[in-house]
Amino acid sequence: MANKNDVRPIEQSETEESAAGLAGSSGTETSDFIYYPTNKVVGIIDDPDDAEAAVSDLEAAGFTADEIEILTGQEGAHRIDSTGRKHGLLPRIVRTIQKLGNYELDHIRRHEQELLAGHFGIGVTAKEEDHRERVRQILKSHNGHFINFYGEWAMQRLDA
Repeated sequence: MANKNDVRPIEQSETEESAAGLAGSSGTETSDFIYYPTNKVVGIIDDPDDAEAAVSDLEAAGFTADEIEILTGQEGAHRIDSTGRKHGLLPRIVRTIQKLGNYELDHIRRHEQELLAGHFGIGVTAKEEDHRERVRQILKSHNGHFINFYGEWAMQRLDA
């Protein structure tokens, strides 16, 4: 379990709701762009069989398909788009702001690199602390690494 020293403040970036109003203004589709995984535990699993087993265990633990998101490969990396350039003006602005909180951009780049390497990013909505801990346990039990919780105002490392 992470301790309080692992919690770092972050800059509040644009939400998908505020972006929806500007989606068409740049001429580029932004609906698949991930601005920030608010209230999600996100971890990386390298092996496809481990990723599949982790998703099964998450579902068995009561997490719904709507609460579980899986990204991998070029398509997943495209949704993260660490520069925002592939999604238009607003995503570029958001990523520029996120550069100010250097560790936030480091996380974005790390996730993008992991997906391009063929690994699986598994994100699970988990607002409650006991749910976050359960997700962490499940991901760890399937060789998950780089497991973090992304709250509205802070990121918390869960696999330290």
